Amino acid sequence: MAADEKRPRWKRRGYAAALLLLVLLLAGFSFLRVGSWLVVSEEPAPSAAIVVLSGEVPFRAMEGADLYNQGWAPEVWLTLGRDARKDAAAAPLGVDLFIAADDNRRILEAMGVPPDAIHEIPGAVRNTADEVREISKRLSETGGERVILVSSKFHTRRVRTLWTRLTGNPAGAIVQPATRDPYDGSRWWRSSNSIGYVAKELLGLVNAWIGSRVEPW
Repeated sequence: MAADEKRPRWKRRGYAAALLLLVLLLAGFSFLRVGSWLVVSEEPAPSAAIVVLSGEVPFRAMEGADLYNQGWAPEVWLTLGRDARKDAAAAPLGVDLFIAADDNRRILEAMGVPPDAIHEIPGAVRNTADEVREISKRLSETGGERVILVSSKFHTRRVRTLWTRLTGNPAGAIVQPATRDPYDGSRWWRSSNSIGYVAKELLGLVNAWIGSRVEPW
C-alpha cells in the first residue's frame, strides 16, 4: 500500500489544503509585486548619449533633459515612432500624423538642452524591438561605448530584456525610468491605465522571451 494511502484521509486533505493555500499566497504576492517588478532603474554612468524612447510625452523627454543637465552624456537621441499604414491612410487627407520626437524635442529645448545636442535616429520604428535595433546600430556607427535608455517606469523591464536579447551586449545600455511618470507599481491594480500597462508589458515580455515572433499589427 502506498504511503499516502496509509495516512488518514483527513491528513491527506490537510496536506492538499496547505499546498493550495501556499500556492494562493504565492500567487497573491506575485500579483501585488508584479507592477513594481516591471520597473528597472540602473545607476547612471557617463555615456555616449541619452536616448529618449518614443511615446508617453512629456515624461520621458523630461527625464532625458534632467540626465543631460546632470552631465551624463553630451547628446540626446530621439527615436522616430511611425506606423506606415496609419501614415498612408492619413496622407490623402493632407494630415501629417503626430510624431512624438517633435514634441520631445520641444520639451528638451524648453528644459535647457541645446538644439545642436539633440539628434534624431533616422530609421522609423514601430515598436520597442525596432527602437533597440536602431539605437544599437547608431551606437555602433558612432563608436560609443554605451547609451542611457529612458522610458516609462512600467516599460523599463521590457527595454532591458530586449536590449540584452537583441544586442547581446548588456553593458551597452543603462536603463532609466522617467521619474515624473505617474505610474505607481506598488498600487497598479487601482488604476485602469496601470492595469492596461501591466497587461501589455507582461505580454510584451513573453514575446521578447520567445524571440519577438509576434509582430505589431
